Amino acid sequence: MTTTKNNKSAYILMEIIVSIIILSIAGIALLKINSNQKKLYSIATKKLNFSRYVSLVVNQHSINLHNKDLNLYDLIKDKYNLKNNFEIQELKKIKIHYSQKYKSIINMKQNNKNINILIDEIILSNKNGVSKFLTVKQ
Repeated sequence: MTTTKNNKSAYILMEIIVSIIILSIAGIALLKINSNQKKLYSIATKKLNFSRYVSLVVNQHSINLHNKDLNLYDLIKDKYNLKNNFEIQELKKIKIHYSQKYKSIINMKQNNKNINILIDEIILSNKNGVSKFLTVKQ
């Protein structure tokens, strides 16, 4: 009778140890998943913020800026009248690389006038992403 009782106790102890091991493995897996999700969220947020900032620059293009490293504030200060020091400081922290490439010229005739349309590709990049857009000038 004592041997059966001891065997039952040992069996219960083994069940408890196995269940603790299984729960530990599951807990570690959940922590790793949570950590990966936070990292992906952080990357997505940085890319989204970069895209928002790039939208400020869409009409600010000049061949004089080609292959220059700038902060965002210097690029847009002439177009926007910013007075908030916090916004200015935040924009000065954002460093971007500006490059502009000539793509093509389209010649058109309208009402007996020749119209040349110049298409350029502007690329803005930093550690958080790259944005490309085309500009059209007459």
